Amino acid sequence: MRFRHPGLQAWLVATLIAVGALASAAVLITVLPTLENNLRRDEAQNQSRDLGRTIDRTIRRTALDGTDQAELADLATEIATETGSQVRIQLDRAGYRITAQSVGCCDLLDAVLGAVPDDAVNTTGTVGGFRYVWARQRYAFSAPIFGEGVIIEAASRARGVSDSQLDALRRRLIVAVAAVLMLAALAGYGLSLLVGRRIAVLARTASRLAAGDLGARAPVQRLREFAILGDSLNTMAGRIENQVDQITSERDRAGVLISSLAEGVVGVSDDGSITIVNPAAKRLLGVPPGASLSRIEDLPHPLVQALDDAEPAGAEAVVQEVTLDDGTEVELILARLASPAAGVVVTLRDVTEQRRLERARRDLVANVSHELKTPLAAIKGLLELLQGPRIDQAHREEFLELMDGEAERLERLVEEQLQLARLDSGGLPLERERFDLDAMADGVVASRRALAEADGKRLSSIQAAGPVAVHADPARVEQILLILLDNALRHTPSGGSVDVVVGREGPMATMAVVDTGEGIPLQDQPFVFDRFYRGDRSREGRSAGLGLAIARGLARAHGGAIDLVSAPGAGSTFTLRLPAAAPPTQEHPVIDATAGAADGSVDG
Repeated sequence: MRFRHPGLQAWLVATLIAVGALASAAVLITVLPTLENNLRRDEAQNQSRDLGRTIDRTIRRTALDGTDQAELADLATEIATETGSQVRIQLDRAGYRITAQSVGCCDLLDAVLGAVPDDAVNTTGTVGGFRYVWARQRYAFSAPIFGEGVIIEAASRARGVSDSQLDALRRRLIVAVAAVLMLAALAGYGLSLLVGRRIAVLARTASRLAAGDLGARAPVQRLREFAILGDSLNTMAGRIENQVDQITSERDRAGVLISSLAEGVVGVSDDGSITIVNPAAKRLLGVPPGASLSRIEDLPHPLVQALDDAEPAGAEAVVQEVTLDDGTEVELILARLASPAAGVVVTLRDVTEQRRLERARRDLVANVSHELKTPLAAIKGLLELLQGPRIDQAHREEFLELMDGEAERLERLVEEQLQLARLDSGGLPLERERFDLDAMADGVVASRRALAEADGKRLSSIQAAGPVAVHADPARVEQILLILLDNALRHTPSGGSVDVVVGREGPMATMAVVDTGEGIPLQDQPFVFDRFYRGDRSREGRSAGLGLAIARGLARAHGGAIDLVSAPGAGSTFTLRLPAAAPPTQEHPVIDATAGAADGSVDG
């Protein structure tokens, strides 16, 4: 059973009872002997006064007709009999002294005679435990025989104080002590109620504050000390409430800020528990919806290894990159927090696309440099040949023709680069108008059919679902179709076929170029629209690998897209999708506009 310490009421009652008990003990120790001595003194004085009164009464009722010694002796004996004392009478008269004493006198008188002052007149008192009385004429005895010079001496043994008197005195003191203790207990209990209730009210208020009820306030107190304590408690509670509200507001603001960050944020304490994970971090780490991260072991291994290598608190933040299991490249910024909030905060940023663009930019520079170098090297070589002294006219004309072809190739490469740059920046103008997509397809196919048949390839146009109108730049759409047709005819062997199929899928108009060529391997399909990409690097050709990149950029500038479906040995299908035009009653005649921003991720 758990020991419970006594409360304030018990302490106050016990304290006052202890004080009362100590005070009573002090009274018993110091006052009781004094009271007993006073009682004994009072008793002795009472006996002395009784002795004097008895002598006075005896003298008054005694009728003496003379003053001889026998009569005085009888008087002394009578007084001694009445008072139980030794009596001696001395009378100085006419030059002679008469002395008379009671029977058994006067050793007691002689014993105390020396302690009585010489000038004692009509005196009673106590000497050495004996009671005495000295009476002279001034004692106002009425007997006519007494006059000046009469001395009556009487002394008796003290009766002392009886045990019953002392017991009565002690009982009264004990009752008084008990009354004092009872009053102390009552006073302690009353004081404990007065103080305890007020302290209990303040304690309950403090308990409510400790339990989280920051709106709790102590009631107004009348006693000054408790009023000061209550006001201080209320002031403290108000400040705590304001600080908690401020901290809560800051925490919520920080939580919203962290949750809205595009970068991932993960906080890990020193004990390995995860304290912060924002939605961006969950998406980046591939955490399923509804799942949570609670321990550091739940994080990917590269991130755990980076956390272990974090610098100590106070050092500069560490920046490093890791690659997750799914190939995502992540840049980490690790900062260790000092105590009391010890741990590590990690900021994660997905740099996969950035690194891909950097690699693509490097490849683009290398490819552009290579493509420019080829015609320039050819032109330079032909110029060196033309400068030879033995060149004839026929070879000169041949070299000039070759140089012209290389210059055209170089011009076309520069023009294509400029066109892609305008597509990337959204600065390529589009002259939109309403036209039939199927009619355009028929015209382009007709212009290329003779060349295709000359190579032993069949080229046809197919209209799947009636006329399909679009609102676009016809020259740019024709450029897209020519790029797709040239690409299909180039990769289709003799005896194969290329079909242009125009149709509609919901709000989108479609134009598909279907060939029966060698097809594109699955691993190469994500890169066919990249700049300078050529499926067969060993095959020389006039193309720089920019056509499909331009076609996709033009399609996106119109708000459309190009899809690819291909399989090795089964041919390829490139499908252009453009928003279909609204019916003529709902459409504006002609709108000239510039192209929207093309996707910056186009690499080829």
